[in-house]
Amino acid sequence: MTKQKGILLSISSILLGFALNGLAWTILPGPMFSTLGLLLGIALFIFGVVMLIISVNKN
Repeated sequence: MTKQKGILLSISSILLGFALNGLAWTILPGPMFSTLGLLLGIALFIFGVVMLIISVNKN
């Protein structure tokens, strides 16, 4: 994966995780869907941050 594609993937993952957390706090019904949304959103956000750090430090 090139540096530019890695950065694009990480930024889109961060934004998707942020949006999913927002949906989990406001729109998603019931404890099951909101909990799954929060966990998946946090996982996407952390994955995006880690990938961004790796992509920026790539030679």
